[in-house]
Amino acid sequence: MIERAIVLAAGFGKRLQPLTNDVPKPLLKINNVTLLENTLIFLKKIGVKYFAVNTHYLSDEIKYFCSTKKNLFDIQIFHEPEILGTGGGIRNAIDFFKDENFIAINSDTLWSNEYINPFLNLFKNLVILKSKVGLLMVNKNKSFDKDLKGDFCMEKNSSYLKRGTDNNNNLIYTGCQIISPSIFKREPNINFSVHKIWDQAISDKSMIGEIVDYTFYHATNLSIYEKLKKLNIKCW
Repeated sequence: MIERAIVLAAGFGKRLQPLTNDVPKPLLKINNVTLLENTLIFLKKIGVKYFAVNTHYLSDEIKYFCSTKKNLFDIQIFHEPEILGTGGGIRNAIDFFKDENFIAINSDTLWSNEYINPFLNLFKNLVILKSKVGLLMVNKNKSFDKDLKGDFCMEKNSSYLKRGTDNNNNLIYTGCQIISPSIFKREPNINFSVHKIWDQAISDKSMIGEIVDYTFYHATNLSIYEKLKKLNIKCW
């Protein structure tokens, strides 16, 4: 199984202002549990033993929170004095992954038990197909936030992902991916988006997806976050 993961927690959370003026987005709570801890719990349930968390905005708050959980999670902080983006943040921690496949995950999805089996299927298919990137996806009609647009579609009769048009991009990226470190090592340690990695993997026919048949709860913005708090969603 995959033993190492990075939680991407460096962003500014601008779409949740003013809440994120003083509290970093990963430390906002739903059902009295922070988004970050919910993410760490999910990772532990799927077998992760060693956790990286990248930080930039309000980094001291995230670092302190992680220090209070050291009896539950083995966490290493990767602070970015200058923010490095979704791709650069992963590249900055590349040595942490010990040349093994790893997980990169966002903390603004409300992770739950329903994601465990799809994740295990994704990992199995990644190994069988010898792919470099695997993404957990949901159909657009499963998104709680109906304003979200699709990111990808699948090639016919396969698990391979591709970018289509706005009309046929029917799959939304949930925020959880499996990555081979080899695809990042050729990149410089600078600010860049993970979309660069995805586009290369698609070109190499080396990016697959696994569809989760469950409602996608994602703290997209302030309005959606306030609605999520009222739903009493059971994660574990």
